[in-house]
Amino acid sequence: MAVSSALSTALSGIRTTQQQLGVTSANIANAKSPGYSRQTMSSTAQVSNSRVYGVEANQVTREINLLVQKQWRVSTANSAYADTRVTALSALDNYWGAPNSTSSLNSVYSGFTTTLQKLATTPGDTAIQGSAVSAAQNLVSRLNQLSGDVQSLRQEAESNISDAVNRVNSLLQTISELDKQIVAVGAGGVNSTAGLQDKRDAAIDELSEYMDIRVSDQTGGSVTISLTDGTQLYDDVPVTLSFDQQGVVDASRSYSTDDSKRSLGTVTVSAGPGAGIDLFKNGSIRSGKIAAYKELRDETLVDAQAQLDTIAATLSKATSTRQASGTTVSAAGTAGYTLDVSGLTEGNTVKVDYVDASGAKGSITFVAYKGGTAPGNGFTPDPNDTVVGLDLSSGTDIGAQIASALNFATGGTDFSGSALPAPPAAPTSVTINATTVPASHGSITGVTGEISSPTEQSGYQEFPLFIDGSTGKPYTGLTNGADTITGLAARLSVNPKVVADPSLTVKYSGSTMSGDGTRPQAILDALDSRVYSFSASIGIGSTSTPFRGTFEGLLSQVVNTQGALVDDAQNVANGQKVVTSNLKERYDNSRAVDLDTELMSLIQLQNSYSANARVLSVAQELMDVLMNTFK
Repeated sequence: MAVSSALSTALSGIRTTQQQLGVTSANIANAKSPGYSRQTMSSTAQVSNSRVYGVEANQVTREINLLVQKQWRVSTANSAYADTRVTALSALDNYWGAPNSTSSLNSVYSGFTTTLQKLATTPGDTAIQGSAVSAAQNLVSRLNQLSGDVQSLRQEAESNISDAVNRVNSLLQTISELDKQIVAVGAGGVNSTAGLQDKRDAAIDELSEYMDIRVSDQTGGSVTISLTDGTQLYDDVPVTLSFDQQGVVDASRSYSTDDSKRSLGTVTVSAGPGAGIDLFKNGSIRSGKIAAYKELRDETLVDAQAQLDTIAATLSKATSTRQASGTTVSAAGTAGYTLDVSGLTEGNTVKVDYVDASGAKGSITFVAYKGGTAPGNGFTPDPNDTVVGLDLSSGTDIGAQIASALNFATGGTDFSGSALPAPPAAPTSVTINATTVPASHGSITGVTGEISSPTEQSGYQEFPLFIDGSTGKPYTGLTNGADTITGLAARLSVNPKVVADPSLTVKYSGSTMSGDGTRPQAILDALDSRVYSFSASIGIGSTSTPFRGTFEGLLSQVVNTQGALVDDAQNVANGQKVVTSNLKERYDNSRAVDLDTELMSLIQLQNSYSANARVLSVAQELMDVLMNTFK
């Protein structure tokens, strides 16, 4: 009985050793295979009634650090997010051009101002007049091109989201298929699922590049996958994501959580658990490539477009809008100011400074508009501005409108006003007065305006040089009651009348002398000396402290902001790359095959196999002796 038991035990040892040898040989063969995890097979003594009667092999397991794997996947999503942003921002920076590049916006603008300086010195030179127009066209063309470049990057982001969603769906389907195979193969606790698990891990690893995910192990070897906000992606059944990609992306298209206002695509769960959930609206995707594409499309590149549009708007307004100052007037019982408002149109402003009867100072900025909602506080960048609409379409005297607002603000009746000519004719001047009769009364301390020059030769130095191609007029801030600044950089053009007659760069009236360089010098001063306030919505300055500067200062600030944005993004990406690389190294090392270890294991298995084989040989000899005894 003891001999037969020895035979059985030795045979089980040989079988187990053979299985372990197979695992070791697989490790050696796949030592350099990407995604392969080192496999091990332990053994367990077979025991019955306190007697060991053999050995059996356990199920094959993988050598892998699951905690590091989890950390690496989180870091992978962050790296993919950072790298995607750097790629797009670097492309945008290249579009802007290096500061010393002849194609950079700074250089093109410098070429324009240099020509204006020559024109101011030699205004009668027709060749320089033509060069000034050409330089203006070059500046406009560069703005048009940059706007197109920004929208091209937004279009690319929209397309990349679509491609990413398709890839995510494919990966989730692959994970589902492998997951079911793992459960089925491993159900008996005998067959190895290590290879299938490696394949599933590879798919999950790639999935972590697109979005921030959380993976949970389940009984039976299966997994569940969700976004870090808890939205399920896979739990026995994979979800299907959809993206309603839009057509051509331009500056007018924007994302909104209100579907009725949204003109760009969004990612939703179209099938499976949570069908109908809008992942963009809920902010569910927080990292990975998809989150980066959305941020670029809806925020970063929108800011870049807003900066270009502000440059275009300031260029148009600075060259076409005159800064008018009122002149003092007085009559029996009144004193105030008269302001030239020839050419007053929607978007133009009139600012009135006053002192009320108690001596408190105040000011109101009146914004001209035609139709739509009257402009209010927030229309101008200055957070301290009190803004009141000045309705040009109501038929009400604008002077009376101004006086009414002043009386309402001060709670009195000290102010009066009138425009000439009287409505319905377009006003050319407005007079605002305060009574001087009572002992205590309000007063007007100043009236200024930013008024558009009505024509190319209206007698003013400013003129419609840069116009909105969709309206044929300079940008003023309002068109038919709406702000049309969005996309202006793409629509800006040089006034065709100026292109046809370059002498208009000098002649501000029919009687302008050929040697009069007043107009080109005035345009230079408006661009390089006049100070403007800019909305914080362009990503420069803040709501409480808006950026103030000249047009040239704005240009430099935008270029510097873009450069800093790229540098910051690159620094973040580099830092994240170090973290991800370190985790990747630890992750790979935790499952790597060490050939020295495998060779040592091979020697041990060889010795074990030889020992079991020797037991079989001895048992066979004993059986032979026993059988020969009875012959």
